[in-house]
Amino acid sequence: MTTKLEQLVLERNITADAIRCEELIESLEKRHEIVKRSEIICEIKGIVADDPDLLSISWLRDTLTTRLKAVENEVRRSAADDMRRGLVSLNASLVTSALRALSNLGVLEAELEVQLSSSAAEVDVKLVELSSALDSSVRLLPQCVNLIHSQLEQCALLGATQLTKFVEKLARIIRARVPLDAPFSLRFVQLMSRVLNSRPECSGPLIEALRPLKNAILSQSLGRLHQIVEQHDFATIQNSVFVDKLVAAIEEEMKRLEWDVELREEAQKNTQKCLDIVAKRLESEIKLDVENLLLGDRLRSDQHKNYRLLEIMNTLAAKWPSQAKSLLAVENESVAVIMEAIRQSIFSIIASMHREMDDSKGISPYMQELLAYIGRIEFHLSHFPSTIRHTSALSSISDYIIQVFIVNATLVRPLTDSIREKLYGDLEKLLDAIDSKLSPSVKYPNKAHLLSLFCAGESSVAQNIKDDTLPAWIYIHALIADSPEILVSPHLSVQWPIEQYVRWCCEHSDLEIISFLSGLMTSYTTLVINRHETQYVPHYPKIMELIKKGTETSS
Repeated sequence: MTTKLEQLVLERNITADAIRCEELIESLEKRHEIVKRSEIICEIKGIVADDPDLLSISWLRDTLTTRLKAVENEVRRSAADDMRRGLVSLNASLVTSALRALSNLGVLEAELEVQLSSSAAEVDVKLVELSSALDSSVRLLPQCVNLIHSQLEQCALLGATQLTKFVEKLARIIRARVPLDAPFSLRFVQLMSRVLNSRPECSGPLIEALRPLKNAILSQSLGRLHQIVEQHDFATIQNSVFVDKLVAAIEEEMKRLEWDVELREEAQKNTQKCLDIVAKRLESEIKLDVENLLLGDRLRSDQHKNYRLLEIMNTLAAKWPSQAKSLLAVENESVAVIMEAIRQSIFSIIASMHREMDDSKGISPYMQELLAYIGRIEFHLSHFPSTIRHTSALSSISDYIIQVFIVNATLVRPLTDSIREKLYGDLEKLLDAIDSKLSPSVKYPNKAHLLSLFCAGESSVAQNIKDDTLPAWIYIHALIADSPEILVSPHLSVQWPIEQYVRWCCEHSDLEIISFLSGLMTSYTTLVINRHETQYVPHYPKIMELIKKGTETSS
């Protein structure tokens, strides 16, 4: 009995499912909306899946197999066509309906893969055409980028997942199809960057795909600048042509890349790399051997070349100071070598005062030589004036000349009136030459106070002792020179040659010189006490006052 009831229930269910399938088939033939038709097909297939015995019904079998399959294929084709039409026209509602229909049929992923592959293949063909027809790149490039932009817009309608898949395909195609040395690579990157700015949500893989192209663009840019540097013959006189050409080239390269933040920053780094190359090249061209450091009445060819190269460095460094550290280093080092050679010559000339100082009238022989040498300094430095202005070398050398003269002159003993007059005249000529041919001294600007050191009579120095224009040690030197021999000269107190002491003074601070002189006076004071003498040299109180003042001022 139970078996019979189960059989009846089964037959009733089959009958109900068959009737439902027949109704759905009739409805399927009447409906035209692909979403609804796909839903009906999905429902019929679900009923058949739940009750496979329906296929044993003879009058229904053909309907559920052949006819249903044909309708399903028709709906799939229609949905796929609608999806493509919707993508082309960017009709979001049409695309959405088509995707629902394909999803209902269970073929969405397959159709989407077909669509993405088709879109990628279309771009691939276009890029191959672009790379193969360089003469037509001006026309084909915008078409290609417009196609990519259009495909991205279409894929965005398919959802974020599908857009990401397409972008990854597109990135692989770009890496494979766009040569790094393509003449259109810069324009391609520029146009693609605009596309990516409109689609930041999918830009990651494409940015990485464009990075090798960007690196190649930067490498080619630096290569062009490098070529300008390497091809120039620095033995020629036309250095201004080189500077103008290189400046124009750097500015052009930076202008070409200014539209992109990353490329702009890298272009600035390229500028630094280029200037580094220039620095190495110029450093190898400059010849600062002994002969080229001698300042004659005429320029040697190598000297002329050296000075022109220094002007190149200075001009380029002034144009791009932040990127020209290597140039500035070579420039400063070269100027330092030249100036050191000048200092050594000045030192030697002034040192000869102690051998040539006499009571004769007129300018001393050593001063005549020094004035002639200052004229040669002016002549040589006039060939690289911008460099000299930039490095402040003139005022520095003026300070040095005056200091070396003052130290030497205040060591001359005995300091007779005729010797004072001689030194006064020498210094006056020297200061006039410095002001007219070099640059006024920064450290010793007051000519009157300097000259007062060698005026006849002791009052001249005494009147200026309280003045702060000159370092206190200079007045101490002058007072020691004007004292009896029992107060020994500073260099003799340590048994140094005059040259060694002068060099020591030039290399040490005012406070260190004051400290040295304080030690000298301490030794002198001890000597007087040990000898049981009743008085010091006449200038002793003034010297001690100056030591105290100099120590307080410098500390």
